[in-house]
Amino acid sequence: GSGPLALLAAELRQEPPTDHFVKVRSLIKDLISRLQQEALDEADAKSLCDKQMSEAVTKRDARQSEIEGLKAEIQGATAAIAKDKADMADLKAEIADMEKALKEMTDLRSEEKAHNEKAIADAKDGADAIKQALVALRSYYGSAASMLQKRGAYVPPNADREGQTVSDLAP
Repeated sequence: GSGPLALLAAELRQEPPTDHFVKVRSLIKDLISRLQQEALDEADAKSLCDKQMSEAVTKRDARQSEIEGLKAEIQGATAAIAKDKADMADLKAEIADMEKALKEMTDLRSEEKAHNEKAIADAKDGADAIKQALVALRSYYGSAASMLQKRGAYVPPNADREGQTVSDLAP
């Protein structure tokens, strides 16, 4: 802006007016070269800023993409956790049902075992009673041969003493 022109004007006032145009041209050339250098420096700075800005935007976009991917993974994991919790609850309920059924079966088995043990004891008592009855009958009637039943041929119902029916006696 006005800073370089003011500097040029100050330099022109201090020196005696010998050859004004040589001096003015030299000052103008210096000013132009300084302005060109400043323009180059500004272009370099702008280029560096643009490059850094582009890198920052690229990094930001990459990080944003990474964040979105991680959020998707978190949502997937959260859904899997919820499903696993529901499955665990179902399995716990099934285990509880199975434990209840096992207890019921164990109780039923215990009842059946007690009933069977009682039936076995009753059968043993019955066998002992039959043995005692046989001893008593043998002592009263004598030998066992007299107590044996004689096995004979089949006698149909409504038969006479010889085992013949009306149809057997018919001519």
